[in-house]
Order: sequence, then structure tokens, then C-alpha cells
Amino acid sequence: MHTKQQSKVKKQLQRLLLQIKTSCSLMLLLAISSVVNATEIQASMMVSPQQCVAMRQGQACYVSVELSWQVDTPGNYCLYTTDNDKALNCWVNSTAGELKKSFDSKVNVEFSLRRQNESLSVATAVVKMAWVHKKKGQPRKSWRIF
Repeated sequence: MHTKQQSKVKKQLQRLLLQIKTSCSLMLLLAISSVVNATEIQASMMVSPQQCVAMRQGQACYVSVELSWQVDTPGNYCLYTTDNDKALNCWVNSTAGELKKSFDSKVNVEFSLRRQNESLSVATAVVKMAWVHKKKGQPRKSWRIF
């Protein structure tokens, strides 16, 4: 009888251990889904103008942009450009913001909106560079007799 009792206790312990494992797994899944939902911020950003035109390829383009953004989750947000680690501007406990900025560039400029102290962008916008006259290949150095 002693072995029957041990077998019964062993089965009860196995059931209890299975219930604990299942509960822990469910709590872990709940925690993961809440973290995923917390990082899913619905955001939009608009920049105007979307293109900057210089006379010749390789010349700097000078433009004054108006940028506006909107998010569904209030928070501290900062606006960055790809070539600068320093924020252009930050907003505290906001769901929207606007910025007017003049700059010059020879390459496309990407603006990114991030939560303060985070590196993941919640929204981006690009000002593309264009030229009236593109650079041609090697200049001709051939001589003509006629």
C-alpha cells in the first residue's frame, strides 16, 4: 500500500507541475503581447516640399521645409535627420508637432521621429534631391581634324 500512496502523490505532483508550467507560459505570453502592443505606435509624418532642386548634380540644394507629425500615443518625441545624432527638436507629452527648418544638402535627407531615449523610428519622411542638369560622363578629349 505504501507504493500505491507514493504513486498517487507522484501523479498529483506531476499534475500540479503541469498546471504551474501552463500558468507560467500563459503569463509569459501575456507579458510579451503587452510589450509588442506598447511598441506599436500608430504615427504619420508629412514633409513639404518633398523634393529639392539644384541646378547641377553635386551642388548643394537649399530648401526650407515644413514638417508635421502625429501619433496616437502621447509621449516625449524627438525629430532627427539621418546625418545628425543631435535632435532637431523634441516635444514633451505630445501627440502632434510641427517644425520649420532651413537646410542645405547634396544628398536626400531623411527625417525620423523617435521616442525620447530610443533609437527605433516611429515615423519617417524624406526630402529627395533633384538636379536640372545631371553630370555627364568623362568630358571628350578627342581632337578633330575637320
